[in-house]
Amino acid sequence: MNMATIEHLEGQWREWRHAHVATMFRPYGWTSLVAQYWLEENDRDAHFEMLPGTWSVEDGKVIFNPPASGPSLSVNGTYPAGPVEIIPGRNQTYGHGDSVPVYFGVMEVETVLRTSHDGQRLYAVRVRDPRAATRPEDVGVTAFDYDPAWRLPGVYTPAQRVDFEAETVEAGVRETTPRMGTFTFELNGIFHELLLIGKDTSTGVQPVAHFRDKTNGSVTYGAGRVVELHFADEEGRRIDWIDFNYAVALPCAFTNFVTCPLVPPENFLDIEVLAGEKRPAQTVARTNTYQRGATVT
Repeated sequence: MNMATIEHLEGQWREWRHAHVATMFRPYGWTSLVAQYWLEENDRDAHFEMLPGTWSVEDGKVIFNPPASGPSLSVNGTYPAGPVEIIPGRNQTYGHGDSVPVYFGVMEVETVLRTSHDGQRLYAVRVRDPRAATRPEDVGVTAFDYDPAWRLPGVYTPAQRVDFEAETVEAGVRETTPRMGTFTFELNGIFHELLLIGKDTSTGVQPVAHFRDKTNGSVTYGAGRVVELHFADEEGRRIDWIDFNYAVALPCAFTNFVTCPLVPPENFLDIEVLAGEKRPAQTVARTNTYQRGATVT
């Protein structure tokens, strides 16, 4: 394994850190979320306070039925003349699969697929308002200085990807998180193993470690942090390093209108990871947006 210079590592991290914060706080970023409505299987003609028309779930699809008159949604650049499916997927920047940009005035609308604790499908309709997006300085987002001591070599043990329905910060709601093996590293003579999640991106599978450590709550975000790892080969069979300087809080640190998965019990580290993103100065008052059988009408 080649050893990069400290100057090189720190320079790369500074550029990445700037881009990460800019993405999080962009006009339609996570801090612009202002609502999260829920639909269950076979819900029909639901009305949502901030959105026009009615919403239904038909044959596993989220259907928007535009109003007879007045403002409507813009779906992929056109105003629908009749019922139209709003395909699940994050908004236009995070969009994936067949999802398309959807707007209501300046607000952006998206749908996401989740499951209940008993395995029933749930559909969230989210609204993002760029006028409500907060600034990094308002939230108080900071990070430790780059420390090369927290770039630790280790060994990746691949495993077949298996979907796991993880509990989330939204009580009663679960999110699919594909597990894909483990990464083992040594710190001060003690070996630690982290379960890895395989996040799908436009360039392939991105390994991610979602972990908790003894700084959570007091120094870093209380619900844990995530750090991306990188394959050292084209086959995706080798990962040489974990760099905790890249650890960041999940979006649930900045907004109530998300369903971030909880940290796997296997990933509780009995150490202080004094690297990466610190706890935001501004906290989120978390309240449940999902109540079983309580679709807005």
